[in-house]
Amino acid sequence: MSQLEQKSGLLIGSGIFAAFAASLCCIGPLVLTLLGISGAAVLAKFEIIRWPMIVLVVIVFAVAGRSLYKKRNSCEPGSLCADPKKWRRMALGYWLGLGIAVLGITSPQWIAWIFG
Repeated sequence: MSQLEQKSGLLIGSGIFAAFAASLCCIGPLVLTLLGISGAAVLAKFEIIRWPMIVLVVIVFAVAGRSLYKKRNSCEPGSLCADPKKWRRMALGYWLGLGIAVLGITSPQWIAWIFG
């Protein structure tokens, strides 16, 4: 596994984790209530970490995108970025992860719209 592959995968995973942490205050209570678990409102206390996590998501995905797209021009033969199929799979993972992160970050707006 190349350094680019390891770094991009770690950054994408970190970004998705931070997005879920940023949406704990909003998605968490809704999901737990729909599952029939009471006391889910305690997750609203996570609202305090929402903005720092959103900033972290933006930074992590910016660095991951830079590492995935900018450094593609300077890759060694036989590495991830040299193989178009592997690189496309990595880029797809990046964009899917970014989509999940955006859904998590914007959850207060669409949850209020759907259930409001």
